[in-house]
Amino acid sequence: MILLGVLGLLLGLGIPNYLRWRTQAQLDEAARSLAWTLQQARAEAKRSNSSRCVKVFQNGWASGTDCGNLSQPSTTLKEITISTNYTNTPPLSVVFHPPYGTTDAPLKKFTLTHQRAQLQRSVHVVGVIGKVVVR
Repeated sequence: MILLGVLGLLLGLGIPNYLRWRTQAQLDEAARSLAWTLQQARAEAKRSNSSRCVKVFQNGWASGTDCGNLSQPSTTLKEITISTNYTNTPPLSVVFHPPYGTTDAPLKKFTLTHQRAQLQRSVHVVGVIGKVVVR
């Protein structure tokens, strides 16, 4: 009986920490995936000498050569929403221009928020140079 009581106490203390860890890992993976997509678009703009676009929606993102054709996210997120540092809500486009993979706008900040635990991660596209940073 004592063994079951101790086991129940350990599980009671461990499960909330495990769930928080899983939620944080899910959020980190989504932020890294968005950052990777932005970096790939920037590299492709430099390599192919043509513009590349990443359109970020509230529940995911899509990438391609023409922002006008991107009407739905190709990558969708579960339990995670994306907001921006601009007053308008997503979708927000980031266009990388050749030959250096530069953008046409100042800092673009995408904040990913997990709905269940209210944890956040940020992905920044830094100014004109187009560098991508995950925070």
